Amino acid sequence: MKIRAITPATVIASLALLFALSGTAVAGALITGANVKNNSIAGIDILNESLGSKDVKNGSLLPKDFKPGALPVGGQGPVGPAGPQGPGGPQGPAGQSGVAGLEIVHATTAADSDGEKTATAACPAGKKVVGGGGYAAGFLSYPDQLAIVANYPPNSTSWRAVGQETTAFAGAWLVRAYALCANVAS
Repeated sequence: MKIRAITPATVIASLALLFALSGTAVAGALITGANVKNNSIAGIDILNESLGSKDVKNGSLLPKDFKPGALPVGGQGPVGPAGPQGPGGPQGPAGQSGVAGLEIVHATTAADSDGEKTATAACPAGKKVVGGGGYAAGFLSYPDQLAIVANYPPNSTSWRAVGQETTAFAGAWLVRAYALCANVAS
């Protein structure tokens, strides 16, 4: 009987059979990171959820590497504990003086049955208007037939309120304007 010589094709076929029968364990043991060319593995080649935090270098991921909503507002990861408070800063410059000498001034029209009335409350000399308002009133009541149709500062030192009858009102009524006046730094 003649023994045949082992040919390279027989060796390769035997190794292929051995790999096929032993599964990926043999391939995993035979192929290492040194055998893989740098930048040759794509994301599609990696099994989903197979990489963990131990597989990623700390500080190497950026906020853009995470899907939207995965990071808190501002794109930062978890916030660590607060550090100690730093020293106080220098005193800032003094601000402008605010409102001083607040005073409410009223002006009232005559109480009669005219269809439209205007009242203007004027601030005392040296003060400016910082707010105001007005209302229309009947004798001891606030009837639905009366309305304030304009309520505004016509200049920097007074407030005006204009009232009208929305439907005919037989009784006497009046408009009262009030101005909030104060000393204001210019």
